Amino acid sequence: MWETLSPPWQAALGMAWEAYTSGTVPIGAVVADAHGNIVARGRNRITESSAPGKQIFGDTLAHAEVNALLELTLDQEDRHSAALYSTMEPCPLCMGAFYMSSVRTLYYAARDPWAGSVDVLGKTPYFNSKPIKVFHPKNHALESVLVTLHTEWELASRGERILSSKYLEKFRAVHPRAVERGIELHRSGELEQIKMNSRSAEEFFTALLFRVQ
Repeated sequence: MWETLSPPWQAALGMAWEAYTSGTVPIGAVVADAHGNIVARGRNRITESSAPGKQIFGDTLAHAEVNALLELTLDQEDRHSAALYSTMEPCPLCMGAFYMSSVRTLYYAARDPWAGSVDVLGKTPYFNSKPIKVFHPKNHALESVLVTLHTEWELASRGERILSSKYLEKFRAVHPRAVERGIELHRSGELEQIKMNSRSAEEFFTALLFRVQ
């Protein structure tokens, strides 16, 4: 799978891997310019005590997409031709930040049936005023891996009580197999072993894909 991914997707997964190994929500994001060059990177830092550059940390606002967008130094015209890549469908906060950033193209790798908010586009006069392009997930294997990882992280962070929550119920309805694999890998401790034995995002996601298929 890794070799088939474009450099922006590989970089976004690298940021998600970095977030996961740091103990925070495993979501990563990058911005690429019109030529596909990565010009900004960000990851979730809500539980952390530091961040590079203009990025925010230690706050519920410290989301991956927000941090990637805060790193942008492109001028207005170049932002219009840039694209934001996120490993998870942006939440309301991140959709707002994306829309107001002047970046006009969005790619996301996994649907988030709980907080995902790409459907806000076109719902108000303001959210209907810009020529935004959104590319929905097309790599089902990658989406499954990311939801499996997200499920395991939620269990590790919030405990077994999450299993009966409306939050996980929404994810089960859309990603039933990935959610169950996340539960299994958490309970067995196998995902923790994968993390410990992986030296890079490529190794980690390749190993996780093998167990999700």
